[in-house]
Amino acid sequence: MMMVVTGATGSQGGAVVRALRGAGLPVRVLVRDPASDAARELAALGADLALGSFGDAASLDSAMAGAASVFSVQPAPFADPDSERDQARALIGAARRAGVDHFIHSSVSNTGDFRTMPGWAEGRWARNYWESKADVEAMVRDAGFPVHSILRPAFMMENFALPKAAWMFPDLAQGRIMTAIAPETRIALIAAGDIGAAVVAVLAEPNAFGGQPLEMAGDWLSPPEIAVILARVTGRGVVASTLDAATLIERGQNPGWVETQIWMNSVGYPARPAMMGAVGLVPTCFAAWAQSAAATIPVAG
Repeated sequence: MMMVVTGATGSQGGAVVRALRGAGLPVRVLVRDPASDAARELAALGADLALGSFGDAASLDSAMAGAASVFSVQPAPFADPDSERDQARALIGAARRAGVDHFIHSSVSNTGDFRTMPGWAEGRWARNYWESKADVEAMVRDAGFPVHSILRPAFMMENFALPKAAWMFPDLAQGRIMTAIAPETRIALIAAGDIGAAVVAVLAEPNAFGGQPLEMAGDWLSPPEIAVILARVTGRGVVASTLDAATLIERGQNPGWVETQIWMNSVGYPARPAMMGAVGLVPTCFAAWAQSAAATIPVAG
């Protein structure tokens, strides 16, 4: 029953570890530095630490020894266009060599339909990002595992909490959400904890999602609605403002992140809370997540 979890020091992998341990299931996590604070926290939960990396096949083989399942998530391929594909290929190879029965991969909402997005034919949007996501999903489907599951989470609620909020929403510390997202645009949002719950559910019942990729969102809100909730749970004033892309980049926001904001206005994530409810999962709304994460939301007094 052992599951190997990658990305365990991040939001998704960490949530999967907590959910598995909460269900009393054994977990092994792949870490680069077992002495790091994040690794120590995982060990305190009862996770077995395996020292290794995607670039070290022997370490992956060692981590996979005796594993029945794998949770796979890789960083987006921004610095290296092939990094996501290479890491997934290495992980899938190790899992196949170890005889893993169930491979669960976390992708992103809309991966199945990105080629029909408005603007795609004209060369807009982050083409390698979407093509890489689709390529990895295809690797998982074609690898020959007895069972595979693909999760497609939308925009992470944890992006509004530290540490990610510091660069994604740098003005939140001053009570401002400043983006190119229009006030009427709604954003599909997902809590990392819901990803953990989905992993536990599909391990218990491999056909829980009908053999199809699961689009995952727990809420669907506009920036002003998000600001109201953040203000309520922190007790501080929060407002949402829409700025043009050039101004945001001049203020220090990453150009790729700004392009994603513009993409949200034109396309956006198709995941909706009802899609999780349809397979028996109970999605977490943004207000509930924010209440639980209030101490890590960087809104100054």
